[in-house]
Amino acid sequence: MEKRVIFHIDMNNFYASVECLINPSLKNYAVAVAGNPYKRTGIILAKNYLAKAFGVKTGEAIWEAKQKCPTLITVAPKFDKYEEISKRAHEIYYRFTDLIEPFGIDECWLDVTHSLKFFGCTPRELAKKIQDTVLSELGLSVSIGISWGKTLAKLGSDMKKPLGLTEINENNHIEILKRTKIDDMIMIGRHTAQKLSIMNVNTLYDLYLLSPEFLKEKFGIVGLYLHNAVSGIDDDKLIVPRDEDTKSVGNGATAVHDMTTLDQIKDFLRDLSVKISRRLRAHGFGAKTLHLSIKFADFTYLGAQTSTSYYFSNEHDIYKLSLELFKGLAGEKFAPVRALRVCTSNLIIKSDKQQLNLFTDNKNEKLCMAIDKLKEKYGDNVVSLAKDCEGF
Repeated sequence: MEKRVIFHIDMNNFYASVECLINPSLKNYAVAVAGNPYKRTGIILAKNYLAKAFGVKTGEAIWEAKQKCPTLITVAPKFDKYEEISKRAHEIYYRFTDLIEPFGIDECWLDVTHSLKFFGCTPRELAKKIQDTVLSELGLSVSIGISWGKTLAKLGSDMKKPLGLTEINENNHIEILKRTKIDDMIMIGRHTAQKLSIMNVNTLYDLYLLSPEFLKEKFGIVGLYLHNAVSGIDDDKLIVPRDEDTKSVGNGATAVHDMTTLDQIKDFLRDLSVKISRRLRAHGFGAKTLHLSIKFADFTYLGAQTSTSYYFSNEHDIYKLSLELFKGLAGEKFAPVRALRVCTSNLIIKSDKQQLNLFTDNKNEKLCMAIDKLKEKYGDNVVSLAKDCEGF
């Protein structure tokens, strides 16, 4: 069975970093986001690394923080802005996988097991691509933990900040456990850490050495979870948002042979467009944005997106938009192409009131749905729409 590759992404000092992004003059000062910066009774919600160096802690009163750092600048939180930046970061993550589990506004897990083949790189290389993209497009740093399970990936992202990149694999798993304190792992709170400390369990390796039976006796079902998590027996699936909360629908593949002609590209995009269209219709979605990723034979990468004034779901629109993006990125004469990925986003659940594409024949939409039903019953190759010289 193929071992999973899970990323945990943590946006470094998120609130404070966004504040410094909004007001660059704050960048070289100790800054804290406070519940009410105009009252000494307010508390610290977040701080940057310069404030942290003075010992400023999240949750303490402003007056306490000011005693540690008299030059501390406190600003009121801008939650609407934080939400906006978080959504933009997730849009970047969706370019790499659609298996994403949010964990608060500034953290999430990504299952990139199958993405690695498409991008043709190692887990560390893919994580670096994500880091670089977020930094260049948003001006923010993220730390990424890499492992085969959610808990160890989370542990990895906490180990190096900012811009940390830590991989916990079978080769270094035990060594990392030996040098990691017991309360550094998610789900081990102060109360559990105290109980473990009394048992002379101070590192994750100490915990690893305990039997699952003993931990279950002492902590119940939580004990089994701790054993499995620290041992790497972690097959928890990502809790991906429900269909109505889905952020994107896409598909990508690597060609059997490098593609060198536009006709080959067209055939490849037709196939991807049909698959994506079918998934959109199955969930009743319409999309307004389409992103195309191109991987060339030398493993260089290009990507771009376009948005429409209407919602689309049929393969003709998806094909037309993706082909236009390809020509705009690579031109009519291009280097050999190894792989393509098409992703639709900005989704809604379609209704009679939505703004339809005036150039799309409604009969064609019904025909596509009828073909979907035939394929579900008799297989994908039973029937398909004919190619025409212009649209498909």
